[in-house]
Formats: sequence, C-alpha cells, structure tokens
Amino acid sequence: MLRGLRLYLNLLRVRQWHKNTFVLLGLFLVNNRADATLVLSALNAFLAFCLASSAVYIFNDFRDRENDRLHPVKRQRPLAAGEISVLPALVLAGTMAVLALILASRVSPVNGYIVLLYLANNLFYSLWLKRLPLFDAFSIAFGFMLRIFSGTVGVGIFITQWLVVSGFMGSLLIAFAKRYSELARYETPEKHRSVLRYYSADVLRNFVSIMSSACIVTYALYTVGPYDGEGVAASTPNLVYTTPFVLFGILRFLSLVLTDNRGEDPASLVIRDKVLFLTAIGWALAYTVILRR
Repeated sequence: MLRGLRLYLNLLRVRQWHKNTFVLLGLFLVNNRADATLVLSALNAFLAFCLASSAVYIFNDFRDRENDRLHPVKRQRPLAAGEISVLPALVLAGTMAVLALILASRVSPVNGYIVLLYLANNLFYSLWLKRLPLFDAFSIAFGFMLRIFSGTVGVGIFITQWLVVSGFMGSLLIAFAKRYSELARYETPEKHRSVLRYYSADVLRNFVSIMSSACIVTYALYTVGPYDGEGVAASTPNLVYTTPFVLFGILRFLSLVLTDNRGEDPASLVIRDKVLFLTAIGWALAYTVILRR
C-alpha cells in the first residue's frame, strides 16, 4: 500500500509543487493589505495550481513515456517504467484538472480563466510547442507568468507593468537555462528532447546572458517606478537597495548553469543551492524591512 502511494505521489510530482510558490509572490509583495481573506484566496489559488500542474505532469508523462524510457532518470517515472497503467493515470489527470478549475473559479472568475489558460498552454506545449524552438521556451515562461497572475490579479492585487516584464524575463531565463543544461548534459540530446536539435550551446548561452541582463535591468526599473500606495508596491525610496541581492543571485545562478551544468531543473536551484537559498532569504528580509519602514 505504501509503495502504491509513493508511486502515485511520484506520478503527481508532489515534490515539484514548490514551483507553484510563484502564485504567492503577490501576497509577499503586497503593501500591508494582507488580511485573512486575501491570504486564504492566495492559498486556494496556490492549491489550484498544484492540482493543475499535477494534471499537466501526468499528461506529459503519458505523451513522453516512450522517450522517457531512454532517459537515465526519467525512465524511473511510473508510466515510463510501466508501474502504473495508462487509463487510471489519465483518469487521475482529468480529475486533478477539473478540481483545479473548480477551486480556482471559487477564488474568482479571473482565477478560473487563468488556470484554464494554464491547462490550455500546457496542452499545446505537450502536443506541438515543445518541438518548436523558441516557442517551447516562451510556453514554459508563460506558464510561470500565469502563476504570478493567479496570485496577483487573480486575487485582486495590483501588479505594476515593470514587475510583469521583470517576471517574464526571469521566466525566460529559467526556460533557456533548462534547455542549455539539457543540451550540454547528453551526448545525443535530441534523443531525449527533439527540439534540442534546433539549438546550439553558443546560442543558448547568449539567450541566457540576454535574459539575465534584462531581468536585472527590469527589476531595477521596478524598484524605482512610481508608487501608487496600494497593492504590490512599485517603489519606496529605498527599495532599489534590494537590487544587489538580485544581481548576486542571478550571477550565482549563471555560474551554476553555465559552469557546473546544474540547470536541468533551474526552478529548484534556489532551494538546492545553499548560496542561492541564503541570497533569496536575504532579499526577502531586505525587501520586507524596507517596504514596511
């Protein structure tokens, strides 16, 4: 029984639910307006995305199970290993998707549309976009941005334009870093992911560098933008002083991805690497202290 439970938890990829903490970003950035209702809405939106992402993971594993059997790590996934049959897996995926839509819609109609768009985006990604260069990365980045939108506009939190742009640049950085590490790790990467035949290591390094620079610049512009006194703060007089944490964190991220080739799961690096984790904690503390002074 315990083994079966572990197999289904592995199928749902509960260990990757931490990626959905992007939904809670707006709750962290909100300027002293986080009442109990807002917190509950954000947590429900987070749970809705956890359910939706599990549905997406199962469908992707179903689609990729033949290729995953050739991968040194992915071949251990329940569908690729044949430990869970296709029919119950797809029924579970459909159930997770329906529950996600119901829960998100109860938070707000906008949140329901956001989760529906997330599911549609991932359906197109799995069926077509993951085989198209650039479209695959933009689809991944769009998925992260929908998480941010769910936890901001989806629960009634204002979000500034520069924060949207900075978030999208950061999401593209994650996507291109993932592709670079996949390309660099394997001798025949196209056997593991067909789109990699259209990329080169030099091009992806340039993409990662461009997105890193764009992310730093747009975050700095966010910190000095006009502040309207409500919702997500655009600026306080000293918020710009959190920029060194972002700069250091991105440089550390680049070192791990481009030098140590640790970017195949880039969204998890912040909790796996002690330096990145402490940098994120330092940024969060500095942001909180400055914003609430």
